[in-house]
Amino acid sequence: MSETKENVVRPVASGIRVLMIEDQPTFAETVRAYLLQAGMDVEWAANGAEAHAKRAAFKPEIMLVDLELPDVSGFDLVSAYAGRSDCGIIVVTANGEEAARIAGLDSGADDYFVKSGPTRELAARIHALHRRLSKPPGERAGRVFVDVPGRMVTGEAGKQERLTEAEMVALETMLDAAGAAVSREWLSKVALRRPMHMDDRAVDQLVLKLRRKLSVVGAPDRLIMSSRTQGYVIAAPSRFRRMGPDGS
Repeated sequence: MSETKENVVRPVASGIRVLMIEDQPTFAETVRAYLLQAGMDVEWAANGAEAHAKRAAFKPEIMLVDLELPDVSGFDLVSAYAGRSDCGIIVVTANGEEAARIAGLDSGADDYFVKSGPTRELAARIHALHRRLSKPPGERAGRVFVDVPGRMVTGEAGKQERLTEAEMVALETMLDAAGAAVSREWLSKVALRRPMHMDDRAVDQLVLKLRRKLSVVGAPDRLIMSSRTQGYVIAAPSRFRRMGPDGS
């Protein structure tokens, strides 16, 4: 799809590079014009095929991904791009239900925006995510110390979060896998102590809560990666250090 030129004055200084993947032209043009006025450099792809090409050429810092695209599942697109960890991802969709938000985040997205919200909020979320991802590695990706008996995780800055028994079992199981994916079915069996049923989102919600707690103590973004077909994997198990009862 060719892009139209708008009567928008771009700032002299280069802005955040944003790739918007959206199949609704009216919504896309409205958002694009606003983001350009906000000082961002914006490209627009109307489907998954265009997204792959423009992503390679444009090298975005932030991607806005609609979940309902004509040629590909937005969830699959998010999962594929999140695994590369080279840009932030915000899911942008008309579906504001909690289950959809959780599904988008569990596919690997960093944030979620509902289309009915104000465009200035989306711009603010883009800025916030860009600031977070632009921090030096030492500020956003420290080690995590795991007190297994005490069910506590502690970051290098001393921040702590207590885990539930199910969260600790899930974390230990993924750490024991040493970089291999752990299926949702197995996590349900060992952490929730029950078989996983069709359309069961309990494991996804468990991992989402665990991600949030790890983020609070300073764990890297996307430390726990998800795959819709393989399950969950800890991308950098070497960042964890499990502590015994004596603190060693």
